Amino acid sequence: MKSLLEDLYEGTSRRAKLFRTCILVFDVLTIGYFLFTAIDDLDTSLIALDLAIGLVILADLVARTWISKNRFRFLWSLTTISDLIVLASLLAPLITGSNLGFLRVLRMLRLVRGFRVLERLDSLSTDIAINIRVTRAAANLLVFIFVVTSMIWVWERDRNEDLETYIDALYFTMSTLTTTGYGDITLTDRTGRLMSIGVMIFGVGFFLNLLQAIFRPSKVEIPCPECGLRLHDSDASHCKHCGSVVYIETEGQT
Repeated sequence: MKSLLEDLYEGTSRRAKLFRTCILVFDVLTIGYFLFTAIDDLDTSLIALDLAIGLVILADLVARTWISKNRFRFLWSLTTISDLIVLASLLAPLITGSNLGFLRVLRMLRLVRGFRVLERLDSLSTDIAINIRVTRAAANLLVFIFVVTSMIWVWERDRNEDLETYIDALYFTMSTLTTTGYGDITLTDRTGRLMSIGVMIFGVGFFLNLLQAIFRPSKVEIPCPECGLRLHDSDASHCKHCGSVVYIETEGQT
Protein backbone atom coordinates (compact mmCIF):
# COMPACT_ATOMS: atom_id res chain seq x y z
CA MET A 1 0.00 0.00 0.00
CA LYS A 2 2.80 2.42 0.88
CA SER A 3 4.54 1.75 -2.43
CA LEU A 4 1.28 2.43 -4.26
CA LEU A 5 0.80 5.75 -2.45
CA GLU A 6 4.39 6.78 -3.12
CA ASP A 7 3.88 6.10 -6.81
CA LEU A 8 0.61 8.07 -6.89
CA TYR A 9 1.95 11.10 -5.02
CA GLU A 10 5.53 11.18 -6.31
CA GLY A 11 5.71 8.97 -9.38
CA THR A 12 5.83 9.95 -13.04
CA SER A 13 3.46 7.35 -14.45
CA ARG A 14 0.30 8.31 -16.28
CA ARG A 15 -1.77 6.98 -13.38
CA ALA A 16 0.18 9.15 -10.93
CA LYS A 17 -0.29 12.27 -13.07
CA LEU A 18 -4.02 11.59 -13.35
CA PHE A 19 -4.24 11.11 -9.59
CA ARG A 20 -2.47 14.42 -8.87
CA THR A 21 -4.66 16.15 -11.43
CA CYS A 22 -7.71 14.95 -9.48
CA ILE A 23 -6.15 16.32 -6.27
CA LEU A 24 -5.61 19.67 -7.98
CA VAL A 25 -9.23 19.78 -9.18
CA PHE A 26 -10.44 18.83 -5.70
CA ASP A 27 -8.35 21.62 -4.14
CA VAL A 28 -9.69 24.26 -6.53
CA LEU A 29 -13.30 23.14 -6.08
CA THR A 30 -13.08 23.07 -2.30
CA ILE A 31 -11.42 26.48 -2.24
CA GLY A 32 -14.37 27.89 -4.16
CA TYR A 33 -16.80 26.06 -1.89
CA PHE A 34 -15.21 27.46 1.27
CA LEU A 35 -15.23 30.98 -0.14
CA PHE A 36 -18.91 30.87 -1.02
CA THR A 37 -20.10 29.12 2.17
CA ALA A 38 -17.82 30.61 4.83
CA ILE A 39 -20.60 32.82 6.20
CA ASP A 40 -23.67 30.77 5.23
CA ASP A 41 -26.00 29.38 7.85
CA LEU A 42 -25.43 25.68 8.31
CA ASP A 43 -28.10 23.22 7.28
CA THR A 44 -28.13 19.45 6.94
CA SER A 45 -26.85 19.44 3.36
CA LEU A 46 -23.92 21.75 4.16
CA ILE A 47 -22.95 19.71 7.22
CA ALA A 48 -23.03 16.51 5.16
CA LEU A 49 -20.90 18.09 2.42
CA ASP A 50 -18.48 19.45 5.03
CA LEU A 51 -18.04 15.99 6.52
CA ALA A 52 -17.47 14.43 3.09
CA ILE A 53 -14.81 17.02 2.24
CA GLY A 54 -13.28 16.58 5.69
CA LEU A 55 -12.93 12.83 5.17
CA VAL A 56 -11.10 13.38 1.86
CA ILE A 57 -8.78 15.95 3.46
CA LEU A 58 -8.12 13.60 6.37
CA ALA A 59 -7.35 10.67 4.04
CA ASP A 60 -5.00 12.88 2.01
CA LEU A 61 -3.20 14.05 5.16
CA VAL A 62 -2.81 10.51 6.51
CA ALA A 63 -1.45 9.27 3.18
CA ARG A 64 1.02 12.15 2.84
CA THR A 65 2.17 11.73 6.43
CA TRP A 66 2.70 7.99 5.93
CA ILE A 67 4.91 8.37 2.85
CA SER A 68 6.72 11.50 4.05
CA LYS A 69 10.47 11.02 4.53
CA ASN A 70 10.53 13.68 7.26
CA ARG A 71 7.22 13.42 9.08
CA PHE A 72 8.06 16.00 11.72
CA ARG A 73 8.83 18.62 9.08
CA PHE A 74 5.73 17.68 7.10
CA LEU A 75 3.42 17.93 10.12
CA TRP A 76 4.81 21.35 11.04
CA SER A 77 4.55 22.78 7.53
CA LEU A 78 2.19 25.71 6.99
CA THR A 79 0.01 23.74 4.57
CA THR A 80 -0.46 20.83 6.98
CA ILE A 81 -1.26 23.10 9.93
CA SER A 82 -3.83 25.00 7.87
CA ASP A 83 -5.45 21.72 6.79
CA LEU A 84 -5.65 20.59 10.43
CA ILE A 85 -7.35 23.88 11.34
CA VAL A 86 -9.79 23.42 8.47
CA LEU A 87 -10.56 19.91 9.67
CA ALA A 88 -11.30 21.31 13.12
CA SER A 89 -13.62 23.92 11.62
CA LEU A 90 -15.46 21.25 9.62
CA LEU A 91 -16.02 19.11 12.71
CA ALA A 92 -16.84 22.02 15.03
CA PRO A 93 -20.54 22.27 14.05
CA LEU A 94 -21.08 18.67 15.18
CA ILE A 95 -19.59 19.48 18.58
CA THR A 96 -20.44 23.12 19.28
CA GLY A 97 -23.20 23.80 16.76
CA SER A 98 -21.36 26.94 15.57
CA ASN A 99 -20.08 27.75 12.10
CA LEU A 100 -16.37 28.55 12.31
CA GLY A 101 -16.38 29.78 8.75
CA PHE A 102 -13.67 32.34 9.29
CA LEU A 103 -11.19 29.47 9.82
CA ARG A 104 -12.04 27.92 6.48
CA VAL A 105 -10.37 30.69 4.54
CA LEU A 106 -7.04 29.09 5.54
CA ARG A 107 -7.94 26.37 3.05
CA MET A 108 -6.77 28.85 0.42
CA LEU A 109 -3.21 28.03 1.49
CA ARG A 110 -3.62 24.66 -0.28
CA LEU A 111 -3.63 26.60 -3.54
CA VAL A 112 0.14 26.96 -3.20
CA ARG A 113 0.51 23.18 -3.23
CA GLY A 114 -1.97 23.04 -6.08
CA PHE A 115 0.31 25.23 -8.19
CA ARG A 116 3.28 23.04 -7.28
CA VAL A 117 1.35 20.00 -8.45
CA LEU A 118 0.60 21.86 -11.66
CA GLU A 119 4.32 22.36 -12.26
CA ARG A 120 4.82 18.58 -12.46
CA LEU A 121 1.87 17.84 -14.70
CA ASP A 122 3.79 18.00 -17.95
CA SER A 123 1.04 16.02 -19.61
CA LEU A 124 -1.08 19.17 -19.63
CA SER A 125 1.20 20.75 -22.19
CA THR A 126 4.64 19.71 -23.36
CA ASP A 127 5.18 22.86 -25.40
CA ILE A 128 4.93 25.46 -22.63
CA ALA A 129 7.83 25.84 -20.22
CA ILE A 130 6.63 26.73 -16.73
CA ASN A 131 8.69 29.32 -14.89
CA ILE A 132 8.68 27.89 -11.39
CA ARG A 133 9.65 31.13 -9.68
CA VAL A 134 6.95 33.16 -11.43
CA THR A 135 4.34 30.48 -10.82
CA ARG A 136 5.20 30.23 -7.13
CA ALA A 137 5.30 34.02 -6.65
CA ALA A 138 1.95 34.43 -8.42
CA ALA A 139 0.43 31.63 -6.34
CA ASN A 140 1.68 33.18 -3.09
CA LEU A 141 0.26 36.58 -4.02
CA LEU A 142 -3.07 35.06 -5.10
CA VAL A 143 -3.35 33.07 -1.90
CA PHE A 144 -2.52 36.12 0.21
CA ILE A 145 -5.13 38.26 -1.56
CA PHE A 146 -7.98 35.79 -1.14
CA VAL A 147 -7.10 34.75 2.41
CA VAL A 148 -6.94 38.37 3.57
CA THR A 149 -10.06 39.32 1.59
CA SER A 150 -12.00 36.46 3.16
CA MET A 151 -10.83 37.39 6.65
CA ILE A 152 -11.84 41.03 6.11
CA TRP A 153 -15.21 40.00 4.69
CA VAL A 154 -16.01 37.58 7.50
CA TRP A 155 -14.90 39.99 10.23
CA GLU A 156 -16.20 43.29 8.86
CA ARG A 157 -19.45 42.41 7.07
CA ASP A 158 -21.57 43.03 10.19
CA ARG A 159 -19.43 45.93 11.44
CA ASN A 160 -18.85 48.03 8.34
CA GLU A 161 -21.69 49.39 6.23
CA ASP A 162 -19.33 50.04 3.32
CA LEU A 163 -18.69 46.30 2.86
CA GLU A 164 -21.91 44.99 1.34
CA THR A 165 -20.48 42.13 -0.73
CA TYR A 166 -17.37 40.00 -1.02
CA ILE A 167 -16.39 42.07 -4.06
CA ASP A 168 -16.26 45.16 -1.83
CA ALA A 169 -13.80 43.37 0.46
CA LEU A 170 -11.69 42.30 -2.55
CA TYR A 171 -11.75 45.88 -3.86
CA PHE A 172 -10.54 47.18 -0.50
CA THR A 173 -7.75 44.58 -0.35
CA MET A 174 -6.49 45.39 -3.85
CA SER A 175 -6.62 49.17 -3.37
CA THR A 176 -4.75 48.83 -0.06
CA LEU A 177 -2.19 46.34 -1.41
CA THR A 178 -1.37 48.55 -4.40
CA THR A 179 -1.24 51.62 -2.08
CA THR A 180 -3.89 53.31 -4.24
CA GLY A 181 -6.14 53.92 -1.24
CA TYR A 182 -9.18 55.69 -2.72
CA GLY A 183 -10.65 56.07 0.75
CA ASP A 184 -14.23 55.20 -0.20
CA ILE A 185 -13.97 52.04 1.93
CA THR A 186 -12.10 52.14 5.24
CA LEU A 187 -11.84 49.81 8.22
CA THR A 188 -12.39 51.93 11.33
CA ASP A 189 -12.33 49.37 14.17
CA ARG A 190 -9.05 48.36 15.81
CA THR A 191 -8.94 44.85 14.33
CA GLY A 192 -9.75 46.19 10.88
CA ARG A 193 -6.95 48.70 11.07
CA LEU A 194 -4.50 45.98 12.10
CA MET A 195 -5.59 43.91 9.09
CA SER A 196 -5.09 46.97 6.86
CA ILE A 197 -1.56 47.35 8.20
CA GLY A 198 -0.90 43.67 7.49
CA VAL A 199 -2.15 44.03 3.91
CA MET A 200 0.12 47.00 3.29
CA ILE A 201 3.24 45.45 4.84
CA PHE A 202 3.02 41.87 3.61
CA GLY A 203 1.02 42.47 0.43
CA VAL A 204 3.57 44.86 -1.04
CA GLY A 205 6.28 42.27 -0.32
CA PHE A 206 4.40 39.54 -2.19
CA PHE A 207 3.73 41.93 -5.09
CA LEU A 208 7.39 42.97 -5.37
CA ASN A 209 8.43 39.31 -5.21
CA LEU A 210 6.22 38.60 -8.22
CA LEU A 211 7.68 41.54 -10.16
CA GLN A 212 11.21 40.34 -9.40
CA ALA A 213 10.35 36.83 -10.58
CA ILE A 214 8.91 38.20 -13.83
CA PHE A 215 11.62 40.66 -14.79
CA ARG A 216 14.71 38.85 -13.52
CA PRO A 217 16.31 36.34 -15.93
CA SER A 218 14.67 32.93 -15.84
CA LYS A 219 16.47 30.55 -13.49
CA VAL A 220 16.22 26.84 -12.72
CA GLU A 221 15.94 25.82 -9.07
CA ILE A 222 18.50 23.01 -8.66
CA PRO A 223 20.55 23.02 -5.42
CA CYS A 224 24.31 22.80 -5.97
CA PRO A 225 25.62 19.64 -4.20
CA GLU A 226 28.68 21.54 -2.92
CA CYS A 227 27.73 25.10 -1.94
CA GLY A 228 23.93 24.87 -1.94
CA LEU A 229 23.27 27.66 -4.46
CA ARG A 230 19.72 26.98 -5.64
CA LEU A 231 19.20 29.14 -8.74
CA HIS A 232 21.14 28.52 -11.96
CA ASP A 233 20.80 29.43 -15.62
CA SER A 234 18.70 26.92 -17.52
CA ASP A 235 21.68 25.93 -19.71
CA ALA A 236 24.30 25.94 -16.92
CA SER A 237 26.60 22.94 -16.50
CA HIS A 238 28.62 24.34 -13.59
CA CYS A 239 27.74 26.32 -10.48
CA LYS A 240 28.68 29.98 -10.85
CA HIS A 241 29.48 30.21 -7.15
CA CYS A 242 31.85 27.27 -6.61
CA GLY A 243 32.37 25.76 -10.06
CA SER A 244 30.94 22.34 -9.19
CA VAL A 245 29.09 20.34 -11.82
CA VAL A 246 25.30 20.72 -11.69
CA TYR A 247 22.93 18.37 -13.46
CA ILE A 248 19.91 20.13 -14.95
CA GLU A 249 17.41 17.88 -16.67
CA THR A 250 16.29 19.06 -20.10
CA GLU A 251 14.12 17.68 -22.88
CA GLY A 252 16.97 17.87 -25.38
CA GLN A 253 15.65 21.02 -27.02
CA THR A 254 17.64 24.19 -27.70
